[in-house]
Amino acid sequence: MRLHTLAMALGLFLLGTLTNPHAVFSETGSADGKRTPLKIEGKESLPLRVLSRAFSRVYKAPDGNSGTVEENVPAFQSYFVYAKQGNDHDARVWYEVGPDNRGTVTGWMSSDDVFEWKQTMCLSYTHPEGRYPVLMFDKKEELEKLSALSKEKRTEAVEKYYIDIAMGDLAPDFPVVTIEPKKAVDITKEFYLLPILEFGELQLENREARILKLAAVTGEGAAARESSDIRTNKDYLQEAVQDSTTISPATLDKLAIDIVWVMDTTNSMMPYITQTLKVVEEASKHISANSQLAQAVKFGVWGYRDSTSIPDIGYNVKNYTPQLQSIDQFVSTLKTVDVSTAGSQGYAEDVFSGVNGAVDETAWTPNAIRFVILVGDAPAHEAGHKWNASGQNQATLRSLANDRNITLYAIHIKDPQAEQYHATAAEQFQVLSTNRGAEGGPAYYSTSSADLLGFEHVTKSVTDSIIGFLEKVDQEKNKALTAAVDKGGAKAAASTKGSDFDVTLSEGETGKHGGDAPPSAKTATASAPEKSVNLDLFEEGQAAPSSKEPAAQPTPQSLANAALKAAFVQWIGSQAGAQAPRDVVAWVTDKDLLTTDIQSLEVRLLINKRQLDSLRETLKTILAAGRKGQISGEDFFSSLQAAAATTARDPEMIKRASSLSQSGLIPEFLSGLPYKSRIMDMNNELWSSWSVDEQDMFLADLEARIMAYETIHDGPEGWVRLNKSDDPSEYVYPISLELLP
Repeated sequence: MRLHTLAMALGLFLLGTLTNPHAVFSETGSADGKRTPLKIEGKESLPLRVLSRAFSRVYKAPDGNSGTVEENVPAFQSYFVYAKQGNDHDARVWYEVGPDNRGTVTGWMSSDDVFEWKQTMCLSYTHPEGRYPVLMFDKKEELEKLSALSKEKRTEAVEKYYIDIAMGDLAPDFPVVTIEPKKAVDITKEFYLLPILEFGELQLENREARILKLAAVTGEGAAARESSDIRTNKDYLQEAVQDSTTISPATLDKLAIDIVWVMDTTNSMMPYITQTLKVVEEASKHISANSQLAQAVKFGVWGYRDSTSIPDIGYNVKNYTPQLQSIDQFVSTLKTVDVSTAGSQGYAEDVFSGVNGAVDETAWTPNAIRFVILVGDAPAHEAGHKWNASGQNQATLRSLANDRNITLYAIHIKDPQAEQYHATAAEQFQVLSTNRGAEGGPAYYSTSSADLLGFEHVTKSVTDSIIGFLEKVDQEKNKALTAAVDKGGAKAAASTKGSDFDVTLSEGETGKHGGDAPPSAKTATASAPEKSVNLDLFEEGQAAPSSKEPAAQPTPQSLANAALKAAFVQWIGSQAGAQAPRDVVAWVTDKDLLTTDIQSLEVRLLINKRQLDSLRETLKTILAAGRKGQISGEDFFSSLQAAAATTARDPEMIKRASSLSQSGLIPEFLSGLPYKSRIMDMNNELWSSWSVDEQDMFLADLEARIMAYETIHDGPEGWVRLNKSDDPSEYVYPISLELLP
């Protein structure tokens, strides 16, 4: 009888499971009797997790009337899921959650308060300059429909969306649920999370793009659960459509800029250091005469040479300004910058260590624009070279500079006698000076070593551009205040002091399409502030006096202007506290819908220090295996078995693996990413097919990433505390996919 009853009960349970999509699904438990979390559907080892919205609740049971275990759960709290259930009487899905994967269960949370997070990945906006704001759609089908249209029809449809948004009167069924604000959102200041919930691929003009379902989440605060749905939230819509350069005069009072020179100080560079001093001395007279300008700008200088194993080289890298200095102090300091008495062995020098020092160790002024000027005549030692003390390469340094909002301008002095090194140095300097949002390409300028007048012109153009920019901002700010006084007296001036006005930075119109919105939408933006003024801050400089300057090369001042413009847009967004959308779920593509070669969203992986250590150790193991295999002649995976013997990895699993992704070495958090990892497909056949030089390039790239991870790990910048209760080991870093292997 009992068996019959049990069989009937089991049959009814199975029938209910098949017919009820909201049935409970839970793991049976581990061998030691502890419960284990549910796995992501289709995955063997990745656990299912949910991420909380602000002011969430944990209940005693899957019922809103059951009483709470915890109130006001902060945003971004991650939980493992031990069971998932729903029923026909409740549209919500309920999750039984716990803070770890060791069987600790806290209680139940509803789908109103959490969303499933299948990877610790999120999206961040790229620099807004030169592209349109990201449209975030209510339904996947609308994006798929747009991608299937011809370029002309898609452009027409998308431009109409922008015009409708600018007009502000949106129907309830408008397909765009929200939009990225035009102002730059600084993820280091106003942390936001756009977790990827689902992903796929689509084609835009024969270009591969990704279609992504995301959730927009912000931190704690009164508005954290106030949806940014532009169809209903007019306040957010009005904020979002404000131009990227709209700012109050009061905020402009805080504008400051740090100018840090990174200079080759080997013996061939003495004439250029002297010329730089001359330019700085001339600038000092101008700056010192304006007290407000003198307070707004600070200077620093780093010198770099080569390995200290070279006799009499003096130093590898030296920071002459542990604290950034006023212009008068800096002139005195620059006079102490000397060159080595000994020459380098070979032509390359340790450029990367000089840049790494400036990026990572400069005592930057809080909230200032950070501007680095690199001056050198030789390429850097590549990653993997014994005399590259930083261990980094141009790509990893550029990524770190991006994360720290550092703008870099590179001046390459070309010696006609060393033409064979020009291409290598140019490629390195150009990558280093490819600043986010700067139109027109890298802020890279080359000049002949035989043309000191040309070098003087370059350095003067760059410094004049920066100083002129600060002066013009001050002048136009004062004009706005004066105009307000003339119009309405002191009361109006006080009002203007706190109100916004528009700063137009370009020499023409901004962006590939003439600004932040389609031309037809510009005049339709009803929310522009009344008190506004257009500032043409960046004018083209005079032609270089040297006849040796290449005719096709952009002028040094135009390059500086473009870099400054992008930096200023980023600074405005940071100071204005521009906010990302919040509390919406939407579909996006990672490419600009109107200019499909422009990336509008970049993927980041939230990684804590323990995970970063794990990734670093993995790459060290792979690096050691590669080096050992090159020396011994062993195949890659045989070397990998030996290299992994000192770790807790299973050598037999490595032996059976057909690629690194199956070796058990790759940290689990890298599994299942919708973006391809370079090391995942590594196998014996691929390794053996490479030449020694190609193998060296691969291993050097791994070494550069290892060093970048160490810089991130040890530095204070960029680490985010998601929850108030987190200790520093639980802080996360939104690492760019470009830095992952």
